[in-house]
Amino acid sequence: MIFDAMLPGRVIGTRVLYLVAAAIALAVFVIDAFTMIDIAVAVLYATVVLLVASAGSRAVTTNVAWGCVALTLLGFSMSHNGHYPDSSVARCVVSLLAIATTSMLALRNQASNDMLRKQLDMLDLTHDAIVVYDMNDRITFWNQGAEQLYGWTAQQAMGQPLHALTQTRAMTMSVDEIRRETVQHGGWSGELQRVRKDGATVFISARCTLWRDDRGKPLAILATSNDITARMQMEAELQRQQDELRATIDAIPGMVWSSSRDGCPDYMNRRWNEYGVKLKAGTDDIWQSIVHPDDLPAMQAAWREAVGTGSALETTARIRRKDGVYRWMHIGAEPMRDAHGDIVRWYGVNTDIEEHKQTQQALQRSEAFLSDAQRLSRTGSIGTRVPECDMWWSEETYRILDVPRYVMPTIDLIVTRAHPDDIDIVKRMHERAMRGEPNIDSKFRLLLKDGAVKYVHYVAHLSMPASEKVEYVGALMDVTDRVKAQQALDRSTAELAHVTRVTMLGEMAASIAHEVTQPLAAIVTAGDAATRWLNRPRPDLDEVGLSIGNMTRDAKRATGIIRQIRAMAQKRDPSPTPLDLNALAREAIELLRRELEAHSVEVETDNLQHVLRVCVDRVQIQQVIINLMMNAVQAMSAVTGRARRLKVVTHRFDAGHAQLRVEDSGTGISEANSKRLFSPFFTTRKDGMGMGLSICRSIVEAHGGRIWADSQEGEGTTMQFILPLDVVVSVES
Repeated sequence: MIFDAMLPGRVIGTRVLYLVAAAIALAVFVIDAFTMIDIAVAVLYATVVLLVASAGSRAVTTNVAWGCVALTLLGFSMSHNGHYPDSSVARCVVSLLAIATTSMLALRNQASNDMLRKQLDMLDLTHDAIVVYDMNDRITFWNQGAEQLYGWTAQQAMGQPLHALTQTRAMTMSVDEIRRETVQHGGWSGELQRVRKDGATVFISARCTLWRDDRGKPLAILATSNDITARMQMEAELQRQQDELRATIDAIPGMVWSSSRDGCPDYMNRRWNEYGVKLKAGTDDIWQSIVHPDDLPAMQAAWREAVGTGSALETTARIRRKDGVYRWMHIGAEPMRDAHGDIVRWYGVNTDIEEHKQTQQALQRSEAFLSDAQRLSRTGSIGTRVPECDMWWSEETYRILDVPRYVMPTIDLIVTRAHPDDIDIVKRMHERAMRGEPNIDSKFRLLLKDGAVKYVHYVAHLSMPASEKVEYVGALMDVTDRVKAQQALDRSTAELAHVTRVTMLGEMAASIAHEVTQPLAAIVTAGDAATRWLNRPRPDLDEVGLSIGNMTRDAKRATGIIRQIRAMAQKRDPSPTPLDLNALAREAIELLRRELEAHSVEVETDNLQHVLRVCVDRVQIQQVIINLMMNAVQAMSAVTGRARRLKVVTHRFDAGHAQLRVEDSGTGISEANSKRLFSPFFTTRKDGMGMGLSICRSIVEAHGGRIWADSQEGEGTTMQFILPLDVVVSVES
């Protein structure tokens, strides 16, 4: 490369040398051939050979050498004209020997130079940058690899200080230290950082060898370099990725570790420091020092099995932190295998599951509490997904339905358990769920295998969980005891109401006797009249017929009164039928007519002729009306100095209810007593039992109504109740 760079100068210099050599040869030939100088002038032809040899090739040198020999012989011949003295021959021989010797030496020198040139050309073929610089750092050789690596040509680099030109920086020592190291030890190798001609930084791997002369004096340094910039960048990128991976692993909320194929740990991430564990050489079993003693045998057995069989490790154990607190960990590990399937090493991670364990334990406790609560309250859970009709039952639901726990829950199973009379109720309940109604509330009976009947109450509401599946969350309550208790209470209430009615009939004995005696007396009077009309000489049959008609009317009236009294005294179950509330009020007033007159009570009615149809039990509602009117009469018994007025009013309370009010002009009820007015055994009368109004409230509420009182002390009381309308028909009187 160096020679190629010097080629233009060499061409010019060669031509000059050839001209000089030709001039010298011509001058020597002229002097040798045409002058009588008695010396060996032809010896100067050796100078011509040396000049040509310094610039020409071996062939040119050989030809010039033979030319010089020919010129020597020609000049010798021309200068002696056939006379060849011994001294002249000797001079000619000396000249020829000088030319031959000089030519041989020149040719051998040229062979050495050619060999060196070929070796240098071979150095140019290598990709490594080869630079030779003297002990003053001046560049004396710069191959093609150096040109490609650094960007400077050989002509630009030759003679320049190497380290200044390339701005050399060593990784571990200074440039002067590298020079001293090379001189002291004969060489140095390492990595350097240099700057190219274009300003780019390159990293090289350099090897320096000291070149000494025969006496051992340092002459130059041969430096070979190859570009490792890409490798350094890859190493830097690899290091960055390793650092990033290590940071990522350290950031993982788990204890990451690895071990050799036999289970000896060789890596732990930063999370282990939180547990006070550090990896030490020769440590075979770190688990023994950190695993809870109760969990250690099972954990070690699982680890030995995994190492022995090559299977994945999955176990849990409590691991102690450096503060002494144990926390539950999930310990998992997987083996890494080579191409032959042999285990090379193990990679594992310990995940903190303390919160999960606590949540799981809390969930187990909650499920246990829920199960106990459901068992105590006799309430089971039912989950239903629609339209698939997939169902989930709690344990209590299985018990309520008397179904084995292993049986798959279905709606058909509930239908088969339903009472035959309530199967349609269950089917309608299922149809409502399939239609997607938001709330379902249904009561039905179950007929168990042993013939027992259970009363259940099912409530559910539509839910849209995270799975976006439409589900019903429901509760099935066993209300058998409640229903039976309510039935017993209803029977007791009915019996108490019967006793109250009988007692009330006793209080109304005088009024009842008057009401019964009056039509009987009328019958007797009409019979006597009919007899007189018949005993006349000429019987008046028209009058007799009129008297008999009066007798029939009064007999029916007495029969009706007795029927009402018997109904009130009779003990029977309620039988709701559509009735006119006003008719019931009028009948009650007629029954109490004598009682009202005896207490000088003026009765006012307001529009009792129109029809307010309600579906009620006649006897029970009449009992309520009579009880309210009797209480009003008794409340006005102490009133003096003003009229005693009783007003019975009925009207439509709203679109679905009829109302009846009983207003009196008595002394009213105090605020303290009004709060307990409908409580059992509360009474303001000395001889009262305190059950009348309580029974009235039970009867009204059993019919779907409501009863209450409005009163101001000293200004009378209004007792009122409402009942659901059955059919409302307005009739003008």
